This record gives sequence, structure tokens and C-alpha cells, in this order.
Amino acid sequence: MTKKIRKDGNDGGEQLDVESILASTYFQLGLQALEEKDLEKAITSFTTSLEYAPEDPFAYDRRGIAFGRDDRYEEALSDFNKAISIDDTNAGFYNNRGVSLYKKYQFDEAIADYNRAIQLSPDIAVFYANRGLAYYWKGDIAAAIADYNTAIELEPTLPETHNNRGEAYAKLGQYEKADADFNRELELNPNDILAYANHFWAEIISHNRPDPDQNDMEMGNA
Repeated sequence: MTKKIRKDGNDGGEQLDVESILASTYFQLGLQALEEKDLEKAITSFTTSLEYAPEDPFAYDRRGIAFGRDDRYEEALSDFNKAISIDDTNAGFYNNRGVSLYKKYQFDEAIADYNRAIQLSPDIAVFYANRGLAYYWKGDIAAAIADYNTAIELEPTLPETHNNRGEAYAKLGQYEKADADFNRELELNPNDILAYANHFWAEIISHNRPDPDQNDMEMGNA
């Protein structure tokens, strides 16, 4: 029989079982470790939490995130699959599984998960930003830019998306637009070394590219 304790210590108080308290305690420890980037401790804490609450989809999801950040993508996918099997209405679970699929270069599968996440929660900017990355690396630059546009409309201060859209514009040879995005990224995140490099590169290219009629000097896409 599951042991019970009184939440408030009084006879008429709400009852909580010991397993729930332990599951919650280890879950919180896992979240803290995840924030501190102690991935092994996070994985251990979420695993212990699941021993007390084996049907908690959030514990599987967060452990999946920890596995993914540790480049253990198969274990991450297993956890995200389990989370979704318990609750298939949580958009974040699909997004997080999409991230692991993306990192395994399974772009079509990642896009399918981002599609589902967007269907469930269409107002979350990061879902569009992530799908944009998958489209970019799949080679569909126009679709990537469309998703970046939506992400920026929903959350204009999302710095990485400006940089990513800038790279997509550069891929199309639209260097002025690219540079504007790199500059915006630097306004939002002045310490972004990649954005600095992209900015100077776009500046050089945009000021030194040939006129359209100079076919013998025509430059390819970046």
C-alpha cells in the first residue's frame, strides 16, 4: 500500500503519496542540473524521478533534452517517443523530438514533427525558427526564409533567427538584406562572434560583387 503523508500536517489536509513527492523532488533536481549544464546529473535525476512516476511525460521529455545535449540522440528519441505516447497533444514534445531528428540530419522527419508542433501551438516562434533551419539544410531556402519571417513576426527579439535568415538571404545572393539581418542580430546579441563574421563578409561581398553585365566575373551563391 502506498504510504501517504499530510501536506499540511492536519487531519483534514490534502494527502500526497511519498512516491509523488520523491518524483517531484528528483524532477526539480534534474531541471536544476539541466540549467547548470550538468547533463549526467540531469539524466540520473530524471531517471530516478521516473522510477517513482513512470508515466510522467515531462520527465521523459526533459531527460530526452539532456540526452540530446549530450549527443545521445537515439536515447533522446526513445524518450521523446515515450513522452508523445503518453501525451500526444503537447507541442513541445514534438518540437524537441524534431531537434534530435534535425541533428541526425533527418530533415524530412524533423519537419514533420515541427509541422505537428505548429499545428498544436501556432503562435510559438521557435517552432517556425527550427523548421526554417531544417528547410535551409534540406536546400529549400525560400521555405526557410518564410519560416524565419513568421518567427520574427511572432518574436522580433529572437536573435539567432535574424542571423539564420541573413545566411539564407546570402545563399540567394541578397547581401544587403543579409547584412541588415546580421546587424540586427548584433544589436540583440553583441557578443555573437558568428554574426560579426557574417556581417563583415556580407559587407565585403555586397561592395565588391560585379555588375550584372560582367558575365565573365559573375559570382556564384555564397
